[in-house]
Amino acid sequence: SSGINAEYGDKASCMSATALAPPRDAHVIDACSAPGNKTLHVGALLENTGSVFAVERDSKRFNKLKNNIKKHGAKNITPVCEDFLKTLPSDPKYSKVTHILVDPSCSGSGMVTENLVNDFKSKNVKRVSELAALQKSLLTHALAFPQVQRVVYSTCSVYNEENECVVKEMLDEHGGEWKLARVIPSWKRRGDTGVFPEAEMCVRCSPEDETNGFFLACFVRKEKEKDKDFLAGVKLQSIFSVRHLAMRYHVKQHYKYPYKYVKLY
Repeated sequence: SSGINAEYGDKASCMSATALAPPRDAHVIDACSAPGNKTLHVGALLENTGSVFAVERDSKRFNKLKNNIKKHGAKNITPVCEDFLKTLPSDPKYSKVTHILVDPSCSGSGMVTENLVNDFKSKNVKRVSELAALQKSLLTHALAFPQVQRVVYSTCSVYNEENECVVKEMLDEHGGEWKLARVIPSWKRRGDTGVFPEAEMCVRCSPEDETNGFFLACFVRKEKEKDKDFLAGVKLQSIFSVRHLAMRYHVKQHYKYPYKYVKLY
């Protein structure tokens, strides 16, 4: 045995941690962590420094999360079995948190299954509305943490109601303190500007990009981070030239420099 574990995932899903871009020694919350692939990616970007609080409310999913963390030997990730909406921004253990990832439950309408793409005809309007309400609650809570500087929001949904509409409502309510950063500027497919002009700052992916349907937005606190085009890590650029739907990243034993990104041809 080589002592190396491998994980596989759609290349779009790797954008969340890339856009969050926590610096070494940062404290991070992954608000909806299980099964933990994005959490491990965040921990890897920190090179096993800092602290990642992996929050998951469902006990069964939480056990899977813990097993994944243990399997990869991640020493900077702390699993927390709790509803993120019940975490206290004033809790001393979160006092140094500057980055939060919110990748919540969604309709999954962007997922490619058996080479067929879900379309709008199958949309359950009531369900999507309920999910959007939950997504807005989670984002609002994330923006309430006093030291947080950067919040990334992502879904595997193609519906505006879960994506641009959620982001627009957050800006309408919190625009005095928060704004969008234009993340992954080399990615051509952007948010739907028909919902609001600033959606161009967001990222969308589709099967035409050889990915699942995916959406990403990044909020930055106005007084704590300069507005700039943000592309995290030149070393991660190979993610976006991967030719196949899947992407493989290796985790070295002892989690010293955990991830290596490998093109699949």
